[in-house]
Amino acid sequence: MNQKILVKNRPEISACQLKWTGLITMLIDHVGLIFFPDLWILDVIGRISFPIFAFTTAVGFMYTRNIVSYGLRLFAFAVASEPFYDLAFFGTPVYPGRQNVLFTFALGGLMLYFWLYFENMVFRCFSVLMVLLAAEFFATDYSSMGLLMILFCYCFYNENLKRDISLAAVNVLLMGGRQMFAVLSLIPLHLYSGEKGRDMKKIFYLFYPLHLALLAGIRWWIEQ
Repeated sequence: MNQKILVKNRPEISACQLKWTGLITMLIDHVGLIFFPDLWILDVIGRISFPIFAFTTAVGFMYTRNIVSYGLRLFAFAVASEPFYDLAFFGTPVYPGRQNVLFTFALGGLMLYFWLYFENMVFRCFSVLMVLLAAEFFATDYSSMGLLMILFCYCFYNENLKRDISLAAVNVLLMGGRQMFAVLSLIPLHLYSGEKGRDMKKIFYLFYPLHLALLAGIRWWIEQ
């Protein structure tokens, strides 16, 4: 009986709260990268954000009513955010050497579409490989490693142990370094209740380009 009470009283968070966790840790990460690169603790905290967004991207793909619209929306915001991303991190409105993380999520949506479209495992794996190579070629943030995290979150949505092992393998074994602290994201992922929470979709989409524009403006002001 005590065990049932403990499970019932376990704290839970909605998808909305999960996204806010990702946004706040991402903001901390970006502030650290741009203004305090030697303050390693900000980088460590920032590692929590991407696996959360990989999970919410997979969930969003699962529950969207229009897969094409979902992917196009991600791509549109990626394009709109790119000049601010380049200004904030590289001090120029055009920097072809690196693309913002929304392109990774847009490619993730394309990858999951192929994963559903092809029933033949050979075609399915080949299409996923092509998307992974595209992420590497265009140098999107987290590139192929980020796409693998999205794929694992989708495939193991109802299998927490497999999801956790897969995410840990990517972040600790394949990426390493401070990225290993991304395993801390498993804590909020385990608290996810499966509930949507408040509908703040527009705020979540606008947060990314707006926070980059703000950081770019602060960087410009400091450098004057």
